[in-house]
Amino acid sequence: MIWAVSRMEAKMKISRQFLIIAVSALFLFAALYFFRKGEAETAPPALHPPSAIDSTKCIAPAAFMRAKHMQVLYEWRNSSVRAGNRVHVAANGSRFEKSLNTCLGCHSNNRFFCYNCHMYANVKPTCWNCHLSPMETPR
Repeated sequence: MIWAVSRMEAKMKISRQFLIIAVSALFLFAALYFFRKGEAETAPPALHPPSAIDSTKCIAPAAFMRAKHMQVLYEWRNSSVRAGNRVHVAANGSRFEKSLNTCLGCHSNNRFFCYNCHMYANVKPTCWNCHLSPMETPR
């Protein structure tokens, strides 16, 4: 009988130690969570905003854009999304935001601008897998 009582006391001591360790760990994780949450709420460093988009000029000459616009878009995607560089500086020093909206700022007057050129060239770009097509936007 004494053996059963001492065994029960040992189990209670182990469960009490486990409970103390579990509560301590929970408190530690909660404290770390709240301290880390405060770090995430700090404002990111201020970036210089790009110049206003001038719809009378493109980021490059028309001949270059006709030939290389997909390379420009791929470079913009990689540098802005993956590296965080959201500003394009043109050869003449003009600054543009690396965004499909920069292109559509100039070419939005014709909703079929992209579609007609891609049909003529017989290409199927994947831009509209992620972006909303100009033909789908309400006027």
